[in-house]
Amino acid sequence: MQVELKLFASLRKYQSKGDRTRIDLKETLTVGQLLQKKGVPLEEAPLVLVNGVRVDHDYQLRDGDAVSVFPLIGGG
Repeated sequence: MQVELKLFASLRKYQSKGDRTRIDLKETLTVGQLLQKKGVPLEEAPLVLVNGVRVDHDYQLRDGDAVSVFPLIGGG
């Protein structure tokens, strides 16, 4: 199974190369498990989109999913 992971803003520091990473998974994982495997603290990644739809960390990934992860963003 293969998924694409894209981390934004301050989360990019957890991305090893480039803006997007294709990841081959030997087992089915949730979004939260994938982020933990990549070293991303879940509390730093509250907004997750899979194929453009907002999901929770317990979303079960499927082959071909595109995962986009955003940190909290403040403004003022």
